[in-house]
Order: sequence, then C-alpha cells, then structure tokens
Amino acid sequence: MKRSRSGFPVFFRSAVAVLAISGLAGCQSSRGLKVQETPLTLLYSYEIANGMARGRIMTEDLPPAQIFNIITTDRNALLAILAFRDKPTRRTLRQAGHKVEDFIGAVEQPTQPLSPALSGPILLPPPPTSDFMR
Repeated sequence: MKRSRSGFPVFFRSAVAVLAISGLAGCQSSRGLKVQETPLTLLYSYEIANGMARGRIMTEDLPPAQIFNIITTDRNALLAILAFRDKPTRRTLRQAGHKVEDFIGAVEQPTQPLSPALSGPILLPPPPTSDFMR
C-alpha cells in the first residue's frame, strides 16, 4: 500500500472520505432518494450494463438462447439510445431508459441449465502416442 507523508495509508484516507461524503449525502435526502433520469445517467447505465454483459458472457457457461437474449436486448437498448440522440424528447428518453432496464434484467437473469445434448462431456482427440511423430 502506498503511504502518504502522514504515514496513514492513502487507501484508508480515501475510504474515510467516501464514507463521509456518503453520510452527508444521506442526510440530504429527506424522503428517500429520487434519481431523475438524464441523458448522462442513461449512457452510464448502458455502459455499466454492457460491461456486466461482457463479463458474464466471458466468465460463465451460458446456453446459446440466453446469450442471444442478452445480445438482442443490448441491441434494442442501443437502438433506443440512438433514437433518443436523433429525437431528444422525454418520451424517447423514457423509452430508452426502459430498454436499458430490460437489458440489465437480461444480464442479471439466472443462468439457465444447458440442454442435455449440450451439457455432455466435451470430446477431445486422444493423446498422442510416443511413436506419433515417427
């Protein structure tokens, strides 16, 4: 860990600062937190969901139907964001927001088990014998 001149680790100073700011932010919300959808929150949400989808597809063994669903909802969300870019109204912003929410839902959907035909052992070629290269 990198140490500052004061000897207190930078990580802990950063953590204390984040906790203090979040504590003050909590005091500001009197009746709960209301997040107003803006074009920037829409783009940030899409980018985060896109990263979640990439990570999930790369790390988990998803069935093809679930991968297709993630790709389809990703494309629909992107098209809705582009429609908002071309015609920025409250209606298109709301529609794009719903499409991004659908995309997040598709990414967070529990893994569906593979069909028995796809979940069997992977057939590998037999290991080479000693006189294989002779």
